Order: sequence, then structure tokens, then C-alpha cells
Amino acid sequence: MNLNPAKSDYEYTYFLLDEFSDYLQTLNFAAFTINSYNKDLKEYIRFLQKKNIDFEDANHYTVRDYLGFLQKKRLTRATMSRHLSSIRKFYKYLLRNGYSDKAKIVVMKSPKKEEHLARFLTLSDMESVLNIRDGDKFTLIRDKMMALFMYTIGLRVSELASIKLSMIKKGDKYLRIFGKGSKFRDIPLLPIIYDNWDKYMRARAIIEKENNIESDNLFVNRFGNPISDRSIRVSMKRLMRNSHLAMNFSPHTLRHTFATHLLNNDAEIRGVQE
Repeated sequence: MNLNPAKSDYEYTYFLLDEFSDYLQTLNFAAFTINSYNKDLKEYIRFLQKKNIDFEDANHYTVRDYLGFLQKKRLTRATMSRHLSSIRKFYKYLLRNGYSDKAKIVVMKSPKKEEHLARFLTLSDMESVLNIRDGDKFTLIRDKMMALFMYTIGLRVSELASIKLSMIKKGDKYLRIFGKGSKFRDIPLLPIIYDNWDKYMRARAIIEKENNIESDNLFVNRFGNPISDRSIRVSMKRLMRNSHLAMNFSPHTLRHTFATHLLNNDAEIRGVQE
């Protein structure tokens, strides 16, 4: 690559990065994915600048040093692998178009994945969560209701956030969810789902009235707007604090708990997967 060192701030390198982004757009990559690549690559380029390394002089040893830099920042191996993936894709594009000859970067292997033991809650843990005194606070009433949905029917966060009032009414025995893989699933609803239904719906109605807003989403935030995936995760951490459990659980923990308890009660694994 024939870069001009006189150009400040890696001007030409950023030009190539823009070209790379345009190329990803032609492949119909999602805007979020493209932005993620850009963010990772700009951080890599800034690392080179701080080290006074010309982009054209960087090699696979340089990239290893960069991964070491990320490790010192205590990033997870999954995050480091994502950074490396962004770098590999960029160099692959440069290599294919004659901008670079750094083939060894393209074939670099990602750091080994960290092994995490799948966590799940016991039945007594779940009772602790669901029996939290909510003090008629909307957020706690709603959070317990969301935890109940995820635990009893194994919903993903995105699926929980997408439930509309038009999709469910008290007493329904099934909930049809449009989920992963763009497929519909008819999920059985246990009667316990409706034990606190009226209490939640009353609290929800008050929130909408106070904020003069109407939403078709079953779960809303304290302003009456549809709850976000991120807010659901924050809600689960709040439940953990209020239930005084020793472990830190997440929406995925509830989903895994759902599957584990089914299997422990002799459910067929294929049925649990479905």
C-alpha cells in the first residue's frame, strides 16, 4: 500500500475505512453491524497512531500487540475476538483490492473462548424473586411479571419486549410468538401467569393515565412507553438486588432456569428445545 506519511491523522486510512463501509452496504450488512466494524477499526487505528506505527507497516505481530492492549483493558475474550474479526475483514477487503499485502493478518485465529458454566435458579430462588414485596411500586410489580413470563415460558428478551396487548388476554392458554429464525411458536401459558395479572394491569393503567399515553405493548416503562431490551436486563438486576440472591442473574438465566426445571421434571429435551 502506498500511503503518504505526510497526510495527518491517517487521512488515507480513514478513506479506505469509508470505502470498506460502502462495500459492506452493497452486501446488505445491517447498519448496526457496519457501525460496530467502524468503531472497532477506528480504535485499532488510534492504537497504531499512539504507537507511531504507520498503517502500512502494521503486521500480524502488531495486531497481537493490539490484542494484548485490549486484554490489559480487561475486555472479555469474546469482545477481543470481535475486534479481531473486524480487523481481519478489513484487511481481507484491502488484500482483495490490492491495498495491502498483509495476508497473515487475515488468517489470524481468535482467542479461545472463555468457558462459562450455565447458571440457573433453584425453585426456592424463584420463590424469593416472585415473593418480593413490591410496595405497590409499578417497576417492581412489572419486573416480577416479566420474570414470571420468562421463567414459565422461556421467552427471550426481544420476544418479551415484543408482546402486544392484542396478542394476549387473561385466561388465554397459548401465546403465539414471532421469534428467532422468523418463525411462529405457540407457547403454553401456565395459570400462574395470571395470578398477578390484574394487579399489573391496574398499575400499568395508572402509568398510562399519569403520562397521558397509550401503548399496545404489554410491558411498558415508567413513562408509559414500550420497554426496551436494555431496560429488561436492568430490571432483572434490580430483582436480584431486592431478592438478596447471592448470584447475579440475567434474563438468559431465567430462560436457562426454565429449561433446566423442565428437564429435571422429565420433559423430553426435544420438546424443551422447541
